[in-house]
Amino acid sequence: MLLDHTTAFTDYQPVDLLLNLCGQDEVVKDSARLRPQQGGVLPGTLIETAEGFTQARALRPGDMVQSFDGGLREVVAIRQSVPRLTAMVHIPAGALGNDAPLELPSDAVVALDGDLALDLFDLHVVTVKLVALIGYKGIRTALPQRLPRVHIDCGEEELLWAEGGLLINAGSPEEDGFYSLLSLSESRVIVAADRADLDAETATETEEAEADEDFFGLNAMPAPAFDPIDLLFGRYAA
Repeated sequence: MLLDHTTAFTDYQPVDLLLNLCGQDEVVKDSARLRPQQGGVLPGTLIETAEGFTQARALRPGDMVQSFDGGLREVVAIRQSVPRLTAMVHIPAGALGNDAPLELPSDAVVALDGDLALDLFDLHVVTVKLVALIGYKGIRTALPQRLPRVHIDCGEEELLWAEGGLLINAGSPEEDGFYSLLSLSESRVIVAADRADLDAETATETEEAEADEDFFGLNAMPAPAFDPIDLLFGRYAA
């Protein structure tokens, strides 16, 4: 039986719809919270795969990528973040094993292995945020750019070979990951050691040059004094 008043057919909002909308808002917030905010690589970064080096933008789930200590690993997921203003770092050719100069996001996580890691940290490999290596082997800041990121996820945390010989964590860095992530103070030890080696090399080259000058008697032969005007009129012509 219909109610006999003017609000009988007033439009109303179903309660279950409101609950659905609230639930959707929570999903949006959760997805935004899960969106990777740092790490990853740029779309044009070359990643080594079973078929050779391929740009990160061309990778798809199921592709096989070359890892540091596990050989070929399957790509489980590819996540992309929206373009945003990104602080960049310039890496000269050969500074981190890369074949050519390149630029990467400052919060990219790269790896150092070999004698350097063993001598300084007694580990075979360490990972570090790129921004902490500014000053190491010519690595320097670059102009910020608005660029998207590509995050390459494998079944486990992996260091992937990129750009010829660069080791990089192409996923999202984990605080308690398998590979030791150096703090800022630990990372600066690497820069300080590189500067010390550079100063020692420069000092050695200077000493060798002075020794050569002494041996050939170059220091005992002062350069002849002359007037540039004399050169103009050919007075020193042979």
